[in-house]
Amino acid sequence: MNEKNENPALIFESIVPHPEPVVVGELLTEIENTIKKHVVLSDAAATALAVWVLHTYVYERRNTVAYVAIESPEKRCGKTTLLSVLAAMASKPLIASNVTVGALFRAIDTCRPTLFIDEADTFLAGSSTMRGIINSGNTWRTAYVIRSSKSKSKQSRAREQAEAGEGADQKHTNSGLERYSCWCPKVIAMIGKVPDTIADRSIVVPMARKLVSEARAPLAQLEPSAIKAKCARFAQDQGRAIGQCGKIHGDGLNDRAADTFDPLYVIARLAGEHWEQKLHTAALALAPIVQSRNSGAELLLDIYTVFALSSGEKMFTRHLIATLSNEEFATASMAAKYSSIDEFEISKRLRPYGIKPSLIRIGKKVGKGYWAKDFTEALARYVPDADVEARMKEVERENKLWDEQEELEAAEAG
Repeated sequence: MNEKNENPALIFESIVPHPEPVVVGELLTEIENTIKKHVVLSDAAATALAVWVLHTYVYERRNTVAYVAIESPEKRCGKTTLLSVLAAMASKPLIASNVTVGALFRAIDTCRPTLFIDEADTFLAGSSTMRGIINSGNTWRTAYVIRSSKSKSKQSRAREQAEAGEGADQKHTNSGLERYSCWCPKVIAMIGKVPDTIADRSIVVPMARKLVSEARAPLAQLEPSAIKAKCARFAQDQGRAIGQCGKIHGDGLNDRAADTFDPLYVIARLAGEHWEQKLHTAALALAPIVQSRNSGAELLLDIYTVFALSSGEKMFTRHLIATLSNEEFATASMAAKYSSIDEFEISKRLRPYGIKPSLIRIGKKVGKGYWAKDFTEALARYVPDADVEARMKEVERENKLWDEQEELEAAEAG
């Protein structure tokens, strides 16, 4: 039997909840193993996605909803397979390989689905309106668009009024303006990098083409019925507890990442300490994928690295540029790859962070430069501790290799 919406073209499978209460940790492990059975991806991604699948059944109980962004460098990297596996287990999956702006928010407002957008690179890059709707849709308070329309369904109107409260103003119903919700879990899959504004609200899952040795079961062997029944039973039994739980801010995550992972942390906590710690480890592993993309923040980290290597308190801008432009500089960030980097470029990129060059003296020379202390506050605000620690480990590793090379050359010379 199928459960129909007001729109007969959209049909979702009716799920009969599992007859017995479920053990949340065991259910998450079952979902995680199912994902790994069919798709090659990191353990961190599999863990986060397992909790996310369960989240799609109870997302309306929290203030924020988690997105998933699947990106691959080229075709045949498994992004569509992963999307299909997630769609098979998620609540009310609605898959679209292409979608118009109007269809997007009307489908979400009417159906409250889990939306899967495949091949997003074919239309997302040229549509700022589409990106704006997706960006606003992860927090229920901001997840609305206003359009001129008098065709909104009675079901949508009733739900909107219930959410607004009995005393809400009804004048908008006669104004020709309608408010549509765009709040729901979403999966965006595309070739190339997902736009930063979307990635910043998502669990970002980078895909890679599997090796011949990495055999996975075909989708024909995917049997999600039992999992969906258990997920429905979980939502039935634990929905109230999820709504009443306070916000959980994972240590080491910035505010945006914390908002994304909060509804997942709540579920993991219900599964026990093992799953809560497991999810936190995954969140710390996945969050830097997004955080490290900001070129301004990367430049802060680059300059911090330069000062750390030089052990100096101040540095002329020209010396800073020479180090950043050096191919042997111990960093792999984008900021060091700008062939046109100059004093103006650095100044422009640092200005939003409240950092400006000043006249400094080093020895007998005077010139424009920067103080190391000027970067302390900005680094703490905009660069995650995990990124700083990872960079310092990389610097230590590279310094060790250079030291070993010098020792070998000295030994050969002697």
